[in-house]
Order: sequence, then structure tokens, then C-alpha cells
Amino acid sequence: KSLSQGKVPSELKLAKIYPKYKGGAANEATSYRPISLISTFSKILERVTLNRLLSHLKQHNLLTNRQHGFIKDRSTTTAITQLIEVIIDKLEEGHIATSIFLDFSKAFDCLDHDLILKKLKSLGVIDKELKWFRSYLSNRKQVVEITHKENNTVMKVKSELLPMNRGVPQGSVLGPVLYILMTNDFPNYLRNHCDIVMYADDTALIVTNKNKNQLDIDSFVAYNMAKQYCQLNDLVLNDLKTQQLIFTPTPNQYHGLPEITTKYSQENILV
Repeated sequence: KSLSQGKVPSELKLAKIYPKYKGGAANEATSYRPISLISTFSKILERVTLNRLLSHLKQHNLLTNRQHGFIKDRSTTTAITQLIEVIIDKLEEGHIATSIFLDFSKAFDCLDHDLILKKLKSLGVIDKELKWFRSYLSNRKQVVEITHKENNTVMKVKSELLPMNRGVPQGSVLGPVLYILMTNDFPNYLRNHCDIVMYADDTALIVTNKNKNQLDIDSFVAYNMAKQYCQLNDLVLNDLKTQQLIFTPTPNQYHGLPEITTKYSQENILV
């Protein structure tokens, strides 16, 4: 009934958040990792929806072959294999290769819901199906629950209900897939500037050229085009954690890294 009416019951849009201490000052929110729990029935409904969505995407060949996360028969192994194959093929042609490993800040948490729906529509999700996803993302609530001990008495303390106005639901079945669909057009956006390999939000840009000076320029352009894409899609790049590697076919062929306006690792790898 939910799918036929394009509506998700409000009871299924509530998440309980349990903060898990991960180290640091106990009175700082950043010292805790939020663990989100949603109802089992909600996960069942999401699984049914996901199967229909993936069937549609596969039937019409809509998923980029550069994304390896949360897709059947793809994995970190296929992502690494693709990355290595692209680099080695270019090295055998006499190119120098550089790979820029992007780091996103809270990629799953900052996505705009209207933009997600726009991307779904571009992939052929329309009518009552699109209405269902709009209902699924809207008016979601979360409550933080902690266990408090005082005078040898253990009790549970809950916060007020808090709205979830951005991002995909943590701990959900659909959340990760909505993220990869949100960035499904990333490789096409960069097609004239670099190759790209993705595993969920882990993203590597691959730039190659036989000329070192031109590689420097191409790397700068590719990285800044990636930043432009992120600005258009509510993604935040973490410059301090973004890393870069150089791959050369012969030793001592390259000294120093291209300046791409980000902090990078000083690594020069001979393949």
C-alpha cells in the first residue's frame, strides 16, 4: 500500500541515535560516533523498494561502471583492479600518471533532498515512485537516547525529536544507494579532464600525460573541476585529507608533485 500510494508512514521515519564514545574529551560531541537504529519493518519496505529500483537501473543500463560501492558483483577488489589497470595501461604507453584521492567531509550527511529527487528523476524515477522517495526523505525525525547512571540507578534519557532536513538516513537500506545515484553523473562531468574510480564516497581521479608540465596543468584543472562538481552537488571536499600519488614508468622521471591547491602526500611511486 505504501508503494502504490507513494507514501511512507511517519512511524517508519523515526531513527533512534545512540552516541558511541570513540575517544577524546567526553564532553565534546565530536568524541562520539552516532549509531542510528531504524525499525525492522522500515528496512523490509526499503529492501523491496531497493530491489525494484536496482532492477530499473540495470534494465536501462543507467549505473556508471566507475562506481563499485553497494552494487552487486562489484567491490573494493574490482575498484582497485580498475584503478591499477587504468594506470598500468597508460604507463605502458609512456605516460606519467597521477592519482588524486578525494576525501569528502560527511558526504552522506550533507546531501540536499531536492537534489537527490532531481537526480532520481533524471534516472527515470517518476510519478508515484518519485512521490514515494519524496515522502521517504521528508519529515524524518530522530531522537538521541543515552544511558545515564546516577546513585546506582541506571536510566535512559531521551532528547526532543529533532528534524532531519539533509542527508540520507544513517543505518538505512536505501541511504548508501541514494548517495551513489546522487554522484552517478560524476564520471561524465569529468570525462574531458580525467578518469575516475569510485567506491561509494572514496573517489580517485586519474590524470595522465607524457609531458610533465602538461600533467601539472591537467591535474590542477581536473581537481578544480571536481571541486566545481562538489559545489554544485552539496558535497564538501576536505583539502587537508585529499592525497596525491605519482606513478612513473622509469625511476627519477618526476620530482615533486603538481600544485592542485590541496595538501598532498609526497609520494613518487615507480611501477
